[in-house]
Amino acid sequence: MARHDKEFFDGEDYSGQCPYIANCVTGLYTPANRDHPAYSPPAPNRGFLFVTNRYTSAELLQQYRYYYSCQNYLLLSSETRFLKEEAVIQDMFFPAIQDLFEESKGWVITPNQQILNMYFLEPQPRMINQEERITEWNVRFDIIPEAKVYRKDTGQLYPISDFDTRGLIRDGAIYGTFRSRPASSKHEQDEHRFIPENTKN
Repeated sequence: MARHDKEFFDGEDYSGQCPYIANCVTGLYTPANRDHPAYSPPAPNRGFLFVTNRYTSAELLQQYRYYYSCQNYLLLSSETRFLKEEAVIQDMFFPAIQDLFEESKGWVITPNQQILNMYFLEPQPRMINQEERITEWNVRFDIIPEAKVYRKDTGQLYPISDFDTRGLIRDGAIYGTFRSRPASSKHEQDEHRFIPENTKN
């Protein structure tokens, strides 16, 4: 194993549930109900993320935790302005729910701010391309069944799975792989992608 691989893999077992962190205060949080969507839930904080071509597996985990937190925040709030520069907006799991919110036709009602639970299915990422240092890490996103989508036109609550227009959900969860490639020069940016299992790459 090359020296920089020893620096990348730290020997820790990161498999299992990933903590959800959203601690950027945007106002007084008010949970959603049938009368209104959620107001001002805490947003993910990008400030701790890194920009380097020699990150470690622990730092990579932080990058993926931020992605997870953004996906959860979009479901909780349907608010994109705090994430307006984030590629995750183009990759949101449930765009049909976002469309409902933007048309003032519906939103998510949940007893818990943590709608998604992300699990790393492997202890460490895998190096799939040694030369370009491309890594992959398999994960699963569980969706709490208590979270429902409220539609104003019917006055009814529906499971989130009813709005899975991308066909991501299998057995109540979203499975996929995070893939990363570090920038090869200061003129490039690190690449981080979530690839759902139903996507051919």
